Amino acid sequence: MNIRTGVFAGGVILAAALAGVATSQQQPPSPVAAAQVDLPRTRADNAALAAAQKEPLTARLRGVLSQDSVSRRVLTVADASPVPVLAPADPALLRTARIFTGDRHYMLVVQRGAQIIEIYGSTKAFHSPLAPASPQQSPTAALTTGTLRAVRPMAPATIARTGPRIAAARVPPVASRAVAQARTEGLTNVRTERTEYGVDVTFSRFGAAYNVSFICEGPGAAGCTEPEAITFASTLQLIGGGAS
Repeated sequence: MNIRTGVFAGGVILAAALAGVATSQQQPPSPVAAAQVDLPRTRADNAALAAAQKEPLTARLRGVLSQDSVSRRVLTVADASPVPVLAPADPALLRTARIFTGDRHYMLVVQRGAQIIEIYGSTKAFHSPLAPASPQQSPTAALTTGTLRAVRPMAPATIARTGPRIAAARVPPVASRAVAQARTEGLTNVRTERTEYGVDVTFSRFGAAYNVSFICEGPGAAGCTEPEAITFASTLQLIGGGAS
C-alpha cells in the first residue's frame, strides 16, 4: 500500500470514528420544541374556585357521588387532585364516570349513549417558542393566542380514537352565542377543534387548562356540533380538587 492509499484509508477511518462519536452523543433539544410550563393561579382564580366550592349544585353532585360505592371512588380521587375537577352536572352521567389522575392533571371519562366524553384538566401546559407570550402576559392568558396547549394524560387503552386532529383550534361564527354563554359561566380562552372522531373544546378556568373531547359515531352525529360541545363544557360543575 503506497503513502497516498494509506493516508486516504486513515482519513476514512478517522471520519468514521468522528461520526460514531457524534451520533453517540446526546443531541441538544430542538430550539423550536415546545416547553412545558406551570399555569399560575391568580387571586381571581382562587376567588372563583372558592365561590364554586360553595355552590349548592356542587354539594348536590357530591351527595349523588357519595351514595354509590363506585361513584364514591370518583369523589375520593377528585378530592385528592390538585387540579379543580370539573364533571357533568347530570347525575346519570356521573354514574358512568371513570377518573384517572397523574402529575397535576386528571381525566374524567363518561358515556352518553354511544358517545364517549373525555374531560381533561391540567395545571401544566406546553408553550410554543414560535409564538411566545408578551412579558406582561401570564401563561394562562397566553392561551388566547394559541401558544399554550394543555398537558394531557394518556387515554386508557380501552378508548380508541379513529384518527388525528384535522383542524386548528378556533371559534367558528356559528358557535359565538355558545361562547358568550360559556363566558358567563367563568370559561375563558374558549376554542374548538373539529376532529375525525368528533370535536374538542379547550378553555381555561380556575387557573387551569381544560380539554373536553367528544368521541362520536361521526362528525355529524347528534350532540357533536361545536355549539353543542361548548354548551356542554359551560355546564360542567366543580366536584372537588384544587387544593394548593
